[in-house]
Amino acid sequence: MSLSLNVPGYPKSNPTVHSFFGHCLTELKYYLKAHLVGIMEKEAIERVDDAGDFYIVPCLTGRLSFPEMKQLCEGFEEGHQLGRFVDVDLNDFQGNTISSGKSKMCFFCRVKPAIECRRSNSHGAGEVRSFMFEEMANYCRQQREKLLIKRLSSLGLQALLYEISLTPKPGLVDKFSSGSHADMNFRTFLVSSAAISVWFEDLARAGFSFRGNDLTQALPVIRQIGLRMEASMYESTHNINTQKGIIFLMGLSLFACGKLYSQTDQFDSELFREILRGICKDLTRKELYPVGRSEKSHGEEIYRKYGFSGARGEAETGFRTVFEFGLPQLESSLETDDAVLFKCFLAISSNTNDTNILYRRGPDVLSSFQELCKTALENFNEANYSKVAEFCKSKNISPGGSADLLVVSIFLGSVISADKRKDINPLSLTNDF
Repeated sequence: MSLSLNVPGYPKSNPTVHSFFGHCLTELKYYLKAHLVGIMEKEAIERVDDAGDFYIVPCLTGRLSFPEMKQLCEGFEEGHQLGRFVDVDLNDFQGNTISSGKSKMCFFCRVKPAIECRRSNSHGAGEVRSFMFEEMANYCRQQREKLLIKRLSSLGLQALLYEISLTPKPGLVDKFSSGSHADMNFRTFLVSSAAISVWFEDLARAGFSFRGNDLTQALPVIRQIGLRMEASMYESTHNINTQKGIIFLMGLSLFACGKLYSQTDQFDSELFREILRGICKDLTRKELYPVGRSEKSHGEEIYRKYGFSGARGEAETGFRTVFEFGLPQLESSLETDDAVLFKCFLAISSNTNDTNILYRRGPDVLSSFQELCKTALENFNEANYSKVAEFCKSKNISPGGSADLLVVSIFLGSVISADKRKDINPLSLTNDF
């Protein structure tokens, strides 16, 4: 079986064509495997030069006859979005091409059979090539966006699972304890994570598709998806608030990543933070100064009493705590194991004014908690870490804000790591026709 592309004129390959061919080849291999057709990959030949991109491989047809195999080839072409650009041929043991005898329509005019248009030179090679290259480039962009969105969504869920499964955590729900939360447990968080993660792709996609210059207009878009996530969370947990804070922070993170990758080929921390700050511009002033309301939210009450702006303030700074304290801990290790995650949590906890603790116990308890975390980080061992856990238990506090920032740190750390390995960004934005 061979794969090639129907490209008129010369050269028949360039970066756009080669990227498109790569997609087609990957899709063909999955297609063949799904139909139980084996390919002898070690004997495959793949070439690219001015004559075009070409792949040929011996196949193990199993129970399929040659006509049935040919039908599979045609099925792949007909089912592909740009299948008329694609040519999947089948040769028998003597090297003879097996033909179906069917006439294919011209992919440019879509009116006459392709052979008639070729014989009569109905279309100039230049206009056909331009049309084809533009279609291929659009297809590659679509595939790049689709793959990146899925990858970002997967890394988002991975971050949630890393945080909830980290055990033990002081005052927080983990695998073996409910911490300071009598109404929830490890399973509650698993259920909640599954419920909200189905919206992660929507958030990243919204970032990709946002085109306005005023990034503050993105916030209602993010919140609209976030409200659906909250509804899913409450439905799955029977009205228990497990992850409302992380819905807000991960919503911003996924959207900003989508926006960033719509503009560039690699993760840029400064650009990410610039996008985030643009989305959250004046957020504290707009939302923590209640106008005409007698009832105040927890965040508004904390801001009025102590001047601490919580998650909104963190977002408004472009995740200062995450980039200055969380990520450096993750980047200091080659492997993301529990010890590194514990240190990341302690670094965040000792440098953030956790509004969950402030609301429950006030600034003195928060200050003592921060000092214990700082000591445990500077001299990291089981005894010092246990002191943090014992303090949380004695004061019945839960550093939920720090846990949320840990999730964001894990997520961004995994995005940065994947970006460095080049396995998050499958295709370049560059178009070279």
